[in-house]
This record gives sequence, C-alpha cells and structure tokens, in this order.
Amino acid sequence: MKLQKKSLLASLATAVVLVGMSTSASAGIDITNWQLNLNSLSGQPGYSNVANVLDSGINNLSFGGESYVTNTPTTQQGIYTSTDVGVFDITQKNGGVPLNLGGGQLTAYFTGTDLTNTNTGVFTFQGGTFSVYYNPTMVYGTTSANNYGSTAGTQIATFSVANTGNPNTSGGFINPNGTPASNGQVTVTGQAPTTLTPSNIFLDSNGNLFNQNILLSFVTTNASEDLSANKSSYTIDPNLVAGLGQAPGTYNGQGGPNYFIQNGGQFKLQYAPEPMTVALFGAGLLAMGWSLRRRSNV
Repeated sequence: MKLQKKSLLASLATAVVLVGMSTSASAGIDITNWQLNLNSLSGQPGYSNVANVLDSGINNLSFGGESYVTNTPTTQQGIYTSTDVGVFDITQKNGGVPLNLGGGQLTAYFTGTDLTNTNTGVFTFQGGTFSVYYNPTMVYGTTSANNYGSTAGTQIATFSVANTGNPNTSGGFINPNGTPASNGQVTVTGQAPTTLTPSNIFLDSNGNLFNQNILLSFVTTNASEDLSANKSSYTIDPNLVAGLGQAPGTYNGQGGPNYFIQNGGQFKLQYAPEPMTVALFGAGLLAMGWSLRRRSNV
C-alpha cells in the first residue's frame, strides 16, 4: 500500500518521543518482546511465502498514514459529532527497525466516532475499531473497495476503541477551528475482548499464546492537518481520497469543518490494568474499614 512519503517520515521522526509519552497516558502495562507469527497464516492459499516467518523482540510497531475527519455541528455552539476514517501502513518496529513481513504488507484500518469541542480544545473518542490486516503481496488500492489497500488480505486483529472520556487516553487536543494541534498527540486505547485470527498470530516473548481477555491495543499518533488538501481541491492521491470514503473531486468541506489528517506514530500491545486497579481499590476499602474500626474503639 502506497502512502505519502512524508507521513512515513513523520512516523520515524516521532517514534522516540512517543515511546516515553504513551505509557503514562494509557495506564496499562506495556507488553514487550512479543512476536508477530506470520507463519500461522502459511496454511492458507497464497500464503506460502510466510512459512517460518516469525518476527520477535517487538515492543511497538511504527505506522504512517492518512485519515479523513468529518465534523457535524450539534445544537451546542462549537461542539461537533465527528467520524474519523484512517488507513495506515505498518512497516517497522521499535522506532525504525524493518519488520520481517515475508514480502507482504501489514496495514491497519481505523474507524472512530468522537465528540469534538472547540470551546475546550479537546476531542474524545466515543467508540470505533482498529483493525490490522496482512496481505502476502504488496497491494496498491486503486478504489475504495479495499480502502486504499489497507483492508486487503487477512484481517488478523481487531480492537474496539475504549470510550474513556479523557483526551489523554482516548482522544486528543485541537485548535480553535477544530483541526488537530500541529503534530498533536492523539491516543486510541483499545479494550478487551479483542479478536485475533488466527489465535497465535501474536505470541508473547516465550512463544506462548496471550490471554485474549486481557490483551489491549494502544495507538499514539502525531497528527497534523494535511495542507495539500483544502476546501476546494487537493493534490494528494485521488485513490487515497476514495479509500477514505470520499469521491475524488467532490471534497469541499460540506457538513462542517472537515479535514484530511496526516498521521505517524506507534501501535502497542498492553495488558489491561483492571485486576491491579481492583486490587488497589479493595486494599483502599480495607484500610478505610480498619481506620473506622480503630476510631470506633477509641
């Protein structure tokens, strides 16, 4: 899948910075040294090239891509309901190391809804999906049929977007006109359950299956308005425009302040923090009960 070169360069330029930012924002526990087991697809017709292909030592996957945001005004001034459709190329791990993809392509397709508030300068995701695909050959999408090539091949993972209500964990920050802050941080926190097809496509550092009930996705991206697209014309590839759900030549910003967005960042896997949170909450209640008991005995 061809994506703009500057989007991919943005991914590389921000990778090191985003590593430090994402852990605290997500409140999850990062999974390190996990494996991408493309060999698990080798039994399917046309996937013989991935026999024995296993990439290990993965802490994060770098991606670059483009998305299109449609904002629809609500009855409240400055507040919009928004849809976000994005296509991404995933070619590297750990901030710049090439992935072993057996000559194929690893891509992602994102659809999300969010609430955009230009009064407060934030938007928060209300839901959506982040789906990952592997195709044994490199495919350049010429129509919206395979979403610019991002949904070609086999869907290997799907993560539902968590509605945290917090721009630091599932959303981001915007300019007064609704566009993302220049190179602004956008986060997408996935939630369990996840779908992995086949179930052994992702393995832990020891080559064992993950417990799918506690596997999360976490995406951090640097986002900026694509200035090669404006309200009346654009110079970006019309096939990409079609892949983002727009008819080439018709983009004019109708229905609200709509934008094409360049994205580059990282996709991570994390363990859900719920068991730890519950344990700490229980310990807090226990301490509170003990404190009250001591007071009553005074």
